[in-house]
Amino acid sequence: RYGYVLITSMKKTIERYRKYTRDHETSSHNSEIYIQQLKQEASHLITKIELLEFQKRKLLGQELASCSLEELQEIDSQLQISLGKVRARKARLFREQLEKLKAKGKQLLEENVQLHQMTVMDPWRVSIDQQEKFRVVDLNLEVQTDLYIGLPERHCK
Repeated sequence: RYGYVLITSMKKTIERYRKYTRDHETSSHNSEIYIQQLKQEASHLITKIELLEFQKRKLLGQELASCSLEELQEIDSQLQISLGKVRARKARLFREQLEKLKAKGKQLLEENVQLHQMTVMDPWRVSIDQQEKFRVVDLNLEVQTDLYIGLPERHCK
């Protein structure tokens, strides 16, 4: 009776061992395949990057000696299209900036007219702070002059 249990237990242990080794071999084989796929993908990406860098150098005007006339015409066409896009963007930004400046100038002009009307129509209506600013400005405009008779060198020292 114990022998039968021992043999059954041993058979189960052997089966588990065989299953584990098969699974391990399969997973190991799958890992190798996956690694090979990654290596191929990396190689493909490296080739693609080198090609893009070569095209970039051509667009920058480097390494043009190896280009045919058709390639040079294609590069010229690509550059013309790119230049057109750059100029359009630049013009749009200038127009937007000009519109903002015009709006600000109009606002400042309207504010200036209002302030001028306030001071011309009713100069006493101006706030105390504004009167103080005007007074300070007026004080800064005062000039002291002295009258001297004779040559200027004597009086400057």
